[in-house]
Amino acid sequence: MLVGAYYFPGWNAADQWYCIAAHPGVQRPLLGYYDQDSPLAADWHVRWAIEHGISFFAYDYYTEGGTQWLEGALDRGLLRSRYLDRFRFCLNWCNHAAAERMTERELREFAEIAVPKYLTHPSYLRIDGKPVVMILAGYHFVKTLGVARARQAFRDLDERCRRLGLGGVTLVFCEGGIIDAQGVRDSLAAGAYALCLYNYPYAGTKVTGPGPESGSEATYEHLVEQGIGLWKHWRALSGGRFWPTVMTGWDRRPWTKDHDLVRTGSTPALFERSLRAAREHVNADRIVMIEAWNEWGEGSVLEPSVEHGFAYLDRVRAVFCPGAAPHKDSRPSEAERRAPSFRVELPRTEAWWFDRNAEGWTRSGTDELRSEAGALRTTSRTSDPQLTSPPSYLPCASYRAVRIRMRATSQDGGPQEATGELFWSTVDNEFSAKASVTFRVPLDGAWHEHTLDVGGHPRWTGTLHRLRIDPVDRAGVAIDVDEVEVVRR
Repeated sequence: MLVGAYYFPGWNAADQWYCIAAHPGVQRPLLGYYDQDSPLAADWHVRWAIEHGISFFAYDYYTEGGTQWLEGALDRGLLRSRYLDRFRFCLNWCNHAAAERMTERELREFAEIAVPKYLTHPSYLRIDGKPVVMILAGYHFVKTLGVARARQAFRDLDERCRRLGLGGVTLVFCEGGIIDAQGVRDSLAAGAYALCLYNYPYAGTKVTGPGPESGSEATYEHLVEQGIGLWKHWRALSGGRFWPTVMTGWDRRPWTKDHDLVRTGSTPALFERSLRAAREHVNADRIVMIEAWNEWGEGSVLEPSVEHGFAYLDRVRAVFCPGAAPHKDSRPSEAERRAPSFRVELPRTEAWWFDRNAEGWTRSGTDELRSEAGALRTTSRTSDPQLTSPPSYLPCASYRAVRIRMRATSQDGGPQEATGELFWSTVDNEFSAKASVTFRVPLDGAWHEHTLDVGGHPRWTGTLHRLRIDPVDRAGVAIDVDEVEVVRR
């Protein structure tokens, strides 16, 4: 039986780890805040996987319109691991473009990069001699092209692989709840060898995805039972051509804060129950997937953590390697942990002066931001212009106000006053109208200093994450921001 773990490649910069370092109560990697592009980090990942019965990583691979991103963890990390000759990997093509973009051209541009670069690798996962390519939402190709055109496009991919001596390709559609029985039949008719799920965190709940109304809780034990039901359902839909996926948990607070469902009560024992159930629902390929090795931002983690050590990984070994000899979990020394790791220091900026550049501020609903004469300058193009700060992890309890020195100039001769609004997000809560204050903005072209009292606001609590200034509520206003300061108590 083969056990695969989805592998997320987004941990290759210090600031990618800010959301984990700043958030209380979430798991942190035992290896430290590693540079995933380093073969030293990949060595530990592959070694731990091998020692605990993981057969391969399904690498989340991102390409769209002929470009790649986040491939460094694969090219410079995983493919240079000294243990890769004892391990396998495959691509899980995570093309998040709109469904109508899933065309013959998109598939061809993927193949031009991926086939010679990855599918020919000696450690690439194969079934019956053919390399496995997983496609997240592969049904979108069928939906966009129709069965006949999709089948021909997939045949072209198969033929490209054959020309390189690979014997063809094994396509696995990594789907969700988007297709019915007819969609499954069409997917198989178009060339899908099998289907699977990446995850199913919302199964059995009223939540359909992240968003302002999604913040709620459900138990992990409930998720385990939902998984078993889903495997039975999809196995029946596909005529047995389905690989079950086991989830380790679900807690996206590092990424989505209070805008998503949290699965509570995940334990190694419950995870083992799910693994043992998955063994009973495999098809003839005898493959079980796990979500995921390192989805730290989603709280779905198999990789050893500071909080749980090897507890989850050891359950994989117990279930899938029952005859293995006793072992001792290998741990890196302090020096080995430091070698591939970033020193993560959370930024704590109290003021922005814009003397040389935009200092990390971004915009929406405005012209391009530019720094001129020590001020941030732009023009509103909608009635909801937004200027958003970079992360700054300040303790709200230590600050009483936000001071903004700015001027606004009407360019259309309309009313000479507008309304501005300051929003803030914290480590726990995303931007919302509940965490904001408004202020009057004269459109007279003169400089004004707005000191906004936030210290007494009930939502000014915890650890600040970002500020967002909506300087006016009108289009066609020239905006200059000279200073923004978070004022101490």
